[in-house]
Amino acid sequence: MTNPTDTKRDRAYGEILRLAELLDIACVRDEPDRTLFFAAHQACELWFAVILRHLESARDALNRDRADDAADHIERLPSAMRVLSGHFDVLSTLAPESFDEIRATLGSSSGFQSAQYREIEFLCGARDPRFLNTPGFTSGERARLVARCEEQSLSCAFVEYRDRARIVGDLRSVERVRAALVAFDDAVRSWRARHAQLAEQFLGAARGTAGSAGAAYLWRSTERTLFPEVLTPAISGGVDQH
Repeated sequence: MTNPTDTKRDRAYGEILRLAELLDIACVRDEPDRTLFFAAHQACELWFAVILRHLESARDALNRDRADDAADHIERLPSAMRVLSGHFDVLSTLAPESFDEIRATLGSSSGFQSAQYREIEFLCGARDPRFLNTPGFTSGERARLVARCEEQSLSCAFVEYRDRARIVGDLRSVERVRAALVAFDDAVRSWRARHAQLAEQFLGAARGTAGSAGAAYLWRSTERTLFPEVLTPAISGGVDQH
């Protein structure tokens, strides 16, 4: 039984999640369609942050020869990508005229400028330096991307672990991590395809707000692997930003 004289109080749900601060800076007090549009994109960035933490932990685990720990981190990421695809499902409910009105207020800003998503690609091992020149990155975001290019990728960490494990004959752990990488890679390709479908729905053949080729670029991006040292791309070729 709780002692009524005990003044110590557990923090409440909203306090633990810092909801007052979060909702104060979130775009949730606009008109309904704009609230939906911006909240979906903000939620995606939260999930990108979660994915980055798991990818970093997986890489560090491989460097310590803790393959099962690495696999545990990677194996949950396809579920996260399905949640991200669900945000596109919600965005697809917008009326075309409402989407056009919101898009007209964005100027040159675009999801193409998501530094965290590029960090995910770079951390995994898919590193095209041309993305460093994407207009719209802040100096801090560009510095983070440069740092990602200079640090060890998850792809390289796996290759190095695989070579060490083969010496001692631990092929089971190698295959488990590789299967997890394949599943995550497939999930990201599916997410890119859902993004392309959404772009086609609202933009048709029009160019994206940041100057990309819109849906055409997004469909081409489904051909790229996150792990070039590990997996063979479906179709070889360079990355086209436009």
